[in-house]
Amino acid sequence: MKHVKFFAISLLLIAFVGCVFEESHVEAVPSAEGDHPLVGVWEWTTTSTYIYIFNADYSGSRGTAPAIQQFTWYVCDFGHLSMTFNRLTENWYKEIEDDLLTISSRQVANMQYSYRRVAGS
Repeated sequence: MKHVKFFAISLLLIAFVGCVFEESHVEAVPSAEGDHPLVGVWEWTTTSTYIYIFNADYSGSRGTAPAIQQFTWYVCDFGHLSMTFNRLTENWYKEIEDDLLTISSRQVANMQYSYRRVAGS
């Protein structure tokens, strides 16, 4: 278990360094109390069976049961959201307005999704 925790922390550190190299800064990250606006459960506006769960400890999951993917996450300035799945990192622009989360890929042109908050902050 120590190795898994060390690996997860290492991935977060690598992702954080990547954010710094982009000449941006890390936003206030979620605390144990879950004060980051992303913390909660979000369902896709197209179908309520695909969800994102962002936890206050930087862990999360997404997908439709039984195909759920686990990830770690952090947010940089300017709304950049990074999620790391094993060794793959996805980078997204994020915008939260009321209870609507919109993410747009920073890696794939014209890839954008919207999710509505169903639980959390």
